[in-house]
Amino acid sequence: MKENKKNLSGKQLSKRNAIIKAAIDVFSHKGFHKAKISHIAKLAKVADGTIYLYFNNKENLLVSAFDELTENILNEMKNTINYEKTALDRLLKFFDLHVEMFTKQPAVVRFLAIELRQSPDFYEQHPSYNPLKEYITFIEKLIIDTITENSIRVVDPKALTLIIFGTMDFLLAEWSTKNQPFSLVEMKEKIVDIIHWGIRKG
Repeated sequence: MKENKKNLSGKQLSKRNAIIKAAIDVFSHKGFHKAKISHIAKLAKVADGTIYLYFNNKENLLVSAFDELTENILNEMKNTINYEKTALDRLLKFFDLHVEMFTKQPAVVRFLAIELRQSPDFYEQHPSYNPLKEYITFIEKLIIDTITENSIRVVDPKALTLIIFGTMDFLLAEWSTKNQPFSLVEMKEKIVDIIHWGIRKG
């Protein structure tokens, strides 16, 4: 990013946020490779050249959009979950918020669930980049707290984190891209039930 956000005026920050929002929408519908700066500029209602005042190139804009979007979602989730009394309540609340936040913004789901995964050349250039690292770490912390609280049996936190994140991620991706004929809320509740109680009989 060309400029530190802290150095931007209110008007500049507003313009930059509009560009980020427009980029998410354009990338989610057209894909990174087909999206053009002109498409993003038009949606953000700025001149093409204005975008380059804030971002070096389209790739830089993609990374910034990913980073800021996941940061905002995570902050909002943490602020809400912290009101829950127990670690188990916070873990269960995560499922509700994950579905609630993303279903309100289908373009965000498509952007986060699909876009970077369809750009293997991007990861070849940036092998250490992981926009979801903090989000996954947050889930693992919820699980560790729940185990410590003795609300669930002792399991490998990393393994359970992958099960939870992978399942919810796939569910939202299917819902947002393929118009699957199922209730997202009902399916979420069934998944939570299986994860919480396991599959053992009796």
